[in-house]
Amino acid sequence: MRHSAIFAGTYFLIILISAHLSWASDRKTYSVDIPAIGVRAINFDVQEGEFVLRGDPTAKSVNIRVSIDRLWIFRLGEEGILKRLIKISGQDTNQLSISTDIPRSLANWGRAEYPIDFDVVVPAAIPLQVRDTSGIIRISQVNAPVDVHDGSGTLTISDVHGGVTVVKDSGDIQVVRVNDVTTITSKTGQMKLRDLARLEVEESDGNLEIVNTGPARIHNRGGNLRVSNVKGTLEIDDESGEIQASNVEGDVKIRDTSGQIRVSHVGAVVIDDTDGDITVRQATNVAVRQKESGQVKVSAISGPVEVPPKIQLHKE
Repeated sequence: MRHSAIFAGTYFLIILISAHLSWASDRKTYSVDIPAIGVRAINFDVQEGEFVLRGDPTAKSVNIRVSIDRLWIFRLGEEGILKRLIKISGQDTNQLSISTDIPRSLANWGRAEYPIDFDVVVPAAIPLQVRDTSGIIRISQVNAPVDVHDGSGTLTISDVHGGVTVVKDSGDIQVVRVNDVTTITSKTGQMKLRDLARLEVEESDGNLEIVNTGPARIHNRGGNLRVSNVKGTLEIDDESGEIQASNVEGDVKIRDTSGQIRVSHVGAVVIDDTDGDITVRQATNVAVRQKESGQVKVSAISGPVEVPPKIQLHKE
C-alpha cells in the first residue's frame, strides 16, 4: 500500500511538472504598430525578458511584437493584457516612449513577476534610448545614436551608424561595427569589441578582447586585456591582469599595477608599472618611467630605451 501511495504521488508530481512546462512553453504573441512620422527620439524602458530591436530604413512606424507565456496570461486574463503591461506615451509628438509596468515579486527576488519578450522594428534613422533591468538585449542596423542603460544579462550591439553609449551593471557585452565613438561603462562582465571608429571604456572589470578600432582609451580594474589593430593612439589604465597590445599605428601609453605587459608593432611606448614583466617588440622608442619589480625585455626598438634604476633590462 505504501509503495502504491508513493507511486501515485510521484505520478501526480510528474503530471503537475509536465503541465507547468507545457503552459510555460505555450506563448502568446501580440503585435502593436505605432506611427513614427515626425518622431525624433524613441525611448524604451522595459523590465525582465528578451529585448531584440532592428532598424529598418524603410519603416514608417514602430512595430512591436510582444511575447508572453500563456501561463501568466491565464493568471491575468487575456482581456486588455497589452494595456496592463505596456504603456505607450508621446504619440503624435517628436518623443515616443514605450515602457512596461509589471509588478515586482518577492518570489522573483524583487524583479518583475512575469517577464515578457520584445521583438521590435523601428525606423533606422531615429535615435534610441533603451533602459532594461534584466535579460538578453540585441540591437542592430540603426543609423542613429544608441544609448543603453542595462542592469544584467548579455548585450549585443551591431551595425550602428552613430555613436553608442553603454552603461551596464553586469553581464557580457559585444559591440561590433560602429562608425562613431563607442563609450562603455560596465561594473563587471566580459567584453568583445570589434570594428569600431573610436573607443572609450570609462570603467570595466573583466576580460576585454578588442580588435580593429580607431583611437582607444581603456580603464579596466581587473581581467586580461587584449587589443590589436588600432588605427591611432592607445591609452590603457589597468589595475591587474595581463595586457597584450599589438599592431598599433600610434603611440601606446600604459599605467598598470600588476600583471605582465606585452606590446608589439607599435609607435612610441610609455609605461608606468608596479609589478610584472614587460616585453616590447618593434617600437620607435620605449620609456618605462616607473617600476618597482620585474624585468623589461625589448627587441627591434629603433630609438632610445629608458628604464628606472635597479630594473633589469634585456635587449634582444
